[in-house]
Amino acid sequence: MTIITEDSSVSKSIGVYLQDVLNQLGYKTSVKPISQNIQFTYIQNTNNKVQISVSQWFQDYPAPSNFLEVLFSCASFTPGSDASVNISGFCAKSIDALMAEAETATIADPAKGATLWTAIDKGVTDKAPVAVLLTPKRVDVVSSRLKNFTFSPQFYWIVSQSWVE
Repeated sequence: MTIITEDSSVSKSIGVYLQDVLNQLGYKTSVKPISQNIQFTYIQNTNNKVQISVSQWFQDYPAPSNFLEVLFSCASFTPGSDASVNISGFCAKSIDALMAEAETATIADPAKGATLWTAIDKGVTDKAPVAVLLTPKRVDVVSSRLKNFTFSPQFYWIVSQSWVE
């Protein structure tokens, strides 16, 4: 079994840690670091027969669909393509139907949409197409001297809108 990582020190270190754990569990494992420029497209292409990869996904906009629909819908999986962001190849028609319903409901009734996205998240999690290693957290430290601290759920601290007195 080969773990594909980016050739950055952090990704390689995570890959080596996973290799150690899997080897202890009896799986003969190696790590293959490849250029950060091509790693993400490489792991998307089913022709490369990637079994395990270390990768990351950051939101483009603050919505559950930006994770669930993009990464786990049937439409996001294209075998043999370098642009198949549904890397796991997960496809569940029942979950896709819920995603379509949630998209519509979120506009008309955000509370109902949130309930549906929660059910979709549980459905995907229960099927376990991926193993989430970590969810990064951000902390902004401010003082009384910082004025006009502006936070955006998409862009985080908008530095250009702030100043220090």
